[in-house]
Amino acid sequence: MVRDDKPVATIEGWEDGKPFERGIHKLDRWALQSADQMTIHIGSHDVVLVQDPHSNYLGGYVWLSSIVFCSYLEKLSLKRDRHGWISLDRNKRWVELGSGVGLIGIFLHKLGIEDVVITDISELVKTMERNVEANDINIRSITGRRKNDKDDNFIVVDPLLWDNEQDMSNIKDGGDIDYIVACDCIYSETSAMDLVNTMDYLSNDNTIIICLSEVRNQQAQDKFMSEAQSRFQVDLLPAVQWQKKLNHQLDFDETLNLYKLRKPKRRLKSAKSNK
Repeated sequence: MVRDDKPVATIEGWEDGKPFERGIHKLDRWALQSADQMTIHIGSHDVVLVQDPHSNYLGGYVWLSSIVFCSYLEKLSLKRDRHGWISLDRNKRWVELGSGVGLIGIFLHKLGIEDVVITDISELVKTMERNVEANDINIRSITGRRKNDKDDNFIVVDPLLWDNEQDMSNIKDGGDIDYIVACDCIYSETSAMDLVNTMDYLSNDNTIIICLSEVRNQQAQDKFMSEAQSRFQVDLLPAVQWQKKLNHQLDFDETLNLYKLRKPKRRLKSAKSNK
């Protein structure tokens, strides 16, 4: 493959007791997750991230699928196709579930989306906030846990434990959601059920749900599909269809599933049935 010298990411950390900085051209989970800090390069955009390679939480470090999804979004933004299934209209409201280090939400903001909400368990809120601020973006909260300034350059950061009614209600009270995105959030059968319950609670008939998942545990994928299909219209997009839109330099070996979910449109009762 012909490529220029620009890496997908520049990673920094410690190796054998010495600091290192290097560019990587292939998305490698182990290289990415060993870094203390990195800069992700996607098109003309750079996203700075800090993380804990030794975190006890799965969301404490970056996952390569989130970089793949950002590359997909970047290509869509260049086409500016308002008739596609994903619209990057700046006025749409996006809520991310399982945001982890916050890459996708930060990237959406850099693409011009003005209403971005990133969420994860309370233990990862500080990590998300550090990364939002590392990219010179301000932080707001729906829940009132911090004072909001009046600057327009912001991302909402709040805790959300899946299937926790109070947490879900806090996010839903912020307004109707146009897009829900969950990247690499299908990792166990139990979590798959909680994830679908959360998607169901937050969404309305017009919400589009985007779920990108690396296939590691087929039973978890099957559980997700079973639960999701009982409440949503679910489409698994053919990999050849969406991956051709990725940056031609993006190199990875993993199998990724991209799902589109929407609640079925409610059929209006006929006039006769109402008599």
